[in-house]
Amino acid sequence: MGEVLHGGSFVYELLEPYGSLGGKGPAADAYSSGQMCAPLWRLRESEQQNGRRLRRPPQASGSVRQSSRTAQRAVDVREGKAMTPNPDHVHTTTDLASALKELSGERSYSELNRAARPYRLASSTLTDMFGKGRPSEETLEVFLRACGLSREDREAWRQARERALSTKPELDGVVRVAQADPRRLGVHAPIDAPGATEDLPVYVRRDVDDGPRGVRDLVRRAAQRGGLVVLVGGSSVGKTRCAYEALRALLPQWWLLQPPDARKIEQATVSGSERLVVWLDELQRYLDSSNPLTAATVRTLLDRRTVMIATLWPDRYNAYTSLPQVGHPEASANARELLGLAEVVHIDAQLSQAERERAHATATAGDARIKLGLEFGDYGLFQVIAAAPQLVDRWRGADAYAAAVLTAAVDATRLGVRSPLNAELLREAAPGYCDARQRGAAPANWFEASLAYLTQELHGAAAALAPSAPPAAMGSPAGYEVADYLQQRIEALRYRAVIPATTWRALVTRLTDSDDQIRIIEAAVDRLLFDYALQLWRRGCHALPSYTANTLIEVLMAQERENDLHAIAARDPYTAMLLADKLVGQGRVDDALAVLSPHADAESGTSADHQYAAEKFVHLLGENGREDVLRIRADAGDRFAADKLARLLAAQGREDALRSRADESDPYAADRLADLLVRRGHLEEAIALLRPHTHYPFAAGHLAKLLDMWGQEEKAVELLTAHADAGITFIAQQLAGLLFMRGREEELRARADGGDKAARARMAMFLAMRGRVEELSARAEAGDGYAADRLADLLADQGELNGLHARADAGNLHAAERLADLLAAQGREDGLRTRADAGDLHASARLADLLIAQERIEELHARADAGDLSAALRVAVRLAERGQVEELRARADGGDWYAADQLADLLAEQTRTDELRTRAEAGDRFAARRLADALARAGHQFDAERVRRFGLVLDDISPLSDRRS
Repeated sequence: MGEVLHGGSFVYELLEPYGSLGGKGPAADAYSSGQMCAPLWRLRESEQQNGRRLRRPPQASGSVRQSSRTAQRAVDVREGKAMTPNPDHVHTTTDLASALKELSGERSYSELNRAARPYRLASSTLTDMFGKGRPSEETLEVFLRACGLSREDREAWRQARERALSTKPELDGVVRVAQADPRRLGVHAPIDAPGATEDLPVYVRRDVDDGPRGVRDLVRRAAQRGGLVVLVGGSSVGKTRCAYEALRALLPQWWLLQPPDARKIEQATVSGSERLVVWLDELQRYLDSSNPLTAATVRTLLDRRTVMIATLWPDRYNAYTSLPQVGHPEASANARELLGLAEVVHIDAQLSQAERERAHATATAGDARIKLGLEFGDYGLFQVIAAAPQLVDRWRGADAYAAAVLTAAVDATRLGVRSPLNAELLREAAPGYCDARQRGAAPANWFEASLAYLTQELHGAAAALAPSAPPAAMGSPAGYEVADYLQQRIEALRYRAVIPATTWRALVTRLTDSDDQIRIIEAAVDRLLFDYALQLWRRGCHALPSYTANTLIEVLMAQERENDLHAIAARDPYTAMLLADKLVGQGRVDDALAVLSPHADAESGTSADHQYAAEKFVHLLGENGREDVLRIRADAGDRFAADKLARLLAAQGREDALRSRADESDPYAADRLADLLVRRGHLEEAIALLRPHTHYPFAAGHLAKLLDMWGQEEKAVELLTAHADAGITFIAQQLAGLLFMRGREEELRARADGGDKAARARMAMFLAMRGRVEELSARAEAGDGYAADRLADLLADQGELNGLHARADAGNLHAAERLADLLAAQGREDGLRTRADAGDLHASARLADLLIAQERIEELHARADAGDLSAALRVAVRLAERGQVEELRARADGGDWYAADQLADLLAEQTRTDELRTRAEAGDRFAARRLADALARAGHQFDAERVRRFGLVLDDISPLSDRRS
């Protein structure tokens, strides 16, 4: 790989894809015939031979370069020279085509070609460039040199090309990366410092910026083929600034979308966007909502070569990537799958020696904020710049009332509130953090004074509580948000603190955001605080995660609150389905049908849950022999009922009834009857029966199967192709399977190359079975994930470590898994360790297994303490097996969920119910879920039943402790 040229884009990476002038292959042939200009590495050789070398352009701002060009144009006008077009005015391919034509002036094609020597500018190339405005980078470079432009002016035209090729997406709110406001993207405001005039201090390059698999390398790769890059680090360590600077340096002319929620991201999947960056600062905001960003949406965007870049705190990253939590498979599974698609870079809070040297050089050059930041020894440079020391001093210096308000805000946020906290919520929550004397002595303006103290801006950078208001409410705060750094610091201290009843009551009565309410309901259930959870649930229609909803349904049923149950189920089809399952389990089928019926009748609506409810409803009808109801619904057009009725008749062998319905054009009856006919050997009759119904995909699929059995393969393929091309996924899978089984390679390849995922999967399998590694590799390099997986399997079977390393380093998770298995099987501990230390979860798991097998327990503990989740899981299991409660408790209290899970099991076995209750009240969901069983095991049946029915009840007041530790 050659040198990387800074052209405002990743694309000036000098590969040598075209070979020398005497090379072979289509690229070399195209070059020889004049269809392609010289590759950039040839231009570099030319400059070196002339005593010059391509360098990165000076780090001048765009405005300086633009003003320089503007001044030169003014001189040209005064001297009577022809005005050259201004590249800054180019925004579309039409603009670019016109400007390049104007730039060529009076030169003929022949003159331009001569001026380009020793390179070539073929007439066809110039015609295409002047007509379409989409020149390749190499063509543009040669053309600009032929026109005699300086290096600085060539850079401006490269930027113009990037802008022109980056068509604005049909999405509201997108801006060019170069025009994005770093503050709005989440870069913390810097502190004031004497002599500091710029909005932000000079950026100090981080070690993770550069080098293989550094942030910028990963962004380049993402720009080439799509990618998600996640920067993981604590508050105020420079994650957001690092991401912003990488984009600004590499993709300045791409479009940037900063979505408010996952719905906006979903819009990007259908916008046809090119050169799009999706900015996801604080990724948890997009994962912890009722409509979360899904791994499927991310895959769709990555397939379109979208660059996605996100930031995340370490504790949340660890929570998402941990193994599924008991009762919470939905949320963790999606987040874990999504993060499995990401390239993860960890950002340290402290500077390395090399980073510190760069920071000192920047301070010496005159950056006052960097100089000030280096003077604090107890904080990191970036934390100082974000006013972390002043925030901590503000917290520690607060009186009892301001401390209570701030801690209430921290607790509400750690429970799951993401929207700004309104003043009344904070006012009502704060008394629970004061003792009786403090409450009694509170002045009349205690809350106003506390709010004034906490919202005071510190050194122009931050406030402990930042006011927030919607766009149309200038000067009228709708709520307040805790400074990130304080949130992280205080939250760590209050990890096991019991949240007072005043805060729960304030949350129940004052929260209005539905996503916030769902998270608070979950938090309440995790603490067995069923009363608060039920109050919130009754206030609105919330589709809760299954464990939480099931728990509350069981509570309401145990309390015999049937009216509440039916009222909630009537609003939410998902809850109705869960309740129906409970009722069926009790033998109350009629009650279950009554709960589902309103949602089944609303099946024509847009909700997928309504359709699932309709399916469950007709399934219950069929399973309980309600043929008459099924028939009425089927005749009224209910497709689920028609299908279920046909299956019921077929299961009973009632061929005449099926034929009667089939004769009345019921496709479901025809489908089931065809099955019966085939079993009796009447294949031709079955085919004739299905032919009138081929506009239904399920019938077309069945008919195609029968046609293939009858030897009419071509007709089967033709029939399947029509539906597959219409986007019917299961038909596309059937077609790909048929082409694969019949060895119709070219048709399979054509569909795969056309974007058919099922065909891609089958094509990859086809090539792998024949050992065609080169073609598999080519498809994998082009972004075919199925080919990449099959290639990894081939390489692993052949023991090709180098090839697996290359595929794993290119981001293929299956290759990483096979590589880890192979390294472990061959006993290559150093290789496993290197990959595990780089964040490879598969290698971490295999290394942890190796350490256990070799009884290297101290090393296993060290890796767990350093954040290795695989090691942490194995440590927790091992400690539990040995009954080491103290060690488990220490790890659980440090935030290790694996240890908390194992500890709860151990405490329950030992019937240590007091500790289980204490831990449950503090938010340990594992302890909460084992408390009732532990009470029963200890012989406290009455208490166990009370916990199951009513949960726990908090004391009204829980004084604040360890407020300023």
